[in-house]
Amino acid sequence: MSGNISETDADSEFPSGPRPGNRETTFFDDPVKDHLLRALVTVTMELSVTRDRLASLETLLVDEGSISIDILNSHMPDLATAQAREAERSKLIQDVLGPLVKRLAQAD
Repeated sequence: MSGNISETDADSEFPSGPRPGNRETTFFDDPVKDHLLRALVTVTMELSVTRDRLASLETLLVDEGSISIDILNSHMPDLATAQAREAERSKLIQDVLGPLVKRLAQAD
């Protein structure tokens, strides 16, 4: 490992890591590994927030009687919505993996 990583605290099993927003800190000698780590952390954070918000929305909808859990579980989007979701999913994949694919292509 290289960069500005603090020693592991006695109370924690993980190093404190860089300051938020510091994109200059490296963890590995291989920049591809650093990109993968950043991508994984970003996706994990986004998924966590999405899960929390989705759970809150589902709870509010069911508790307020706006929708039943059975209807929620069996909902299928219309074609336009499904296509929009697919476009968003493709953009997410490109945003997360695009820089990695580009770097791998440059390495060849």
